[in-house]
Amino acid sequence: MKKHLLVILAFLSIGYTGCKDNAYTPPPPLQADSYLPETFGSNWRYRDSIYSEPTDTATLAGVKIDTLTFTINGGTTDFNATICYNAAISSIQNGPGTAYFFAKKHTLGLFEQVTPFGLTDFEILVDTASVGYSWVNAPTQNTLLNGNPIKSINTIVEKNIVKKVGLQTFTDVIHTSVNFQVNKGTGFHNVAYYDFYMAKGIGVIEKDAYVYGNLNETETIIDYNIK
Repeated sequence: MKKHLLVILAFLSIGYTGCKDNAYTPPPPLQADSYLPETFGSNWRYRDSIYSEPTDTATLAGVKIDTLTFTINGGTTDFNATICYNAAISSIQNGPGTAYFFAKKHTLGLFEQVTPFGLTDFEILVDTASVGYSWVNAPTQNTLLNGNPIKSINTIVEKNIVKKVGLQTFTDVIHTSVNFQVNKGTGFHNVAYYDFYMAKGIGVIEKDAYVYGNLNETETIIDYNIK
């Protein structure tokens, strides 16, 4: 992973230190037939492939492989009035962690630690939007990255597609993109780009992360159990 990427991810974590125990009545969890189920006990297991890049100073010996398991554990967390359902993460490479699933009206997403440095706000779907619809949010609370403005441009890329992941074929899939851009005084420029694929009644089945145009990481679903 690039040295400057690690700095970026470290600064993305700034601003989310104000999370606290749930201070509000949480909304009902998204049900099992949604694109991001939040029902207690639901779990997903992913193959996580991390790739080296040509400019890495410490090149990986091939692809680094991890296995990630997300389990909705019944807890909730409040990030500045965004009430999240907690998902316990088990990682063979990095140990335990937590992700935070949320639904703000029709905007679905999660706060997730980007190993090893940052907690990032991904708004991955507006479930009523049509193909081509875009919206903007800040992946950091203070909208700055190392003193420079940062924004996330999120887009509905495809809907109702068929997606093959490994040996599994999924229908009723929505493909969205999340594009982080930073303005260092010459306008906003791309920093990182993510593709998310979500199947109805299952959740995220694949996530691809690109850094400065290079594929950096791919998470692909192995199995799941939606309660």
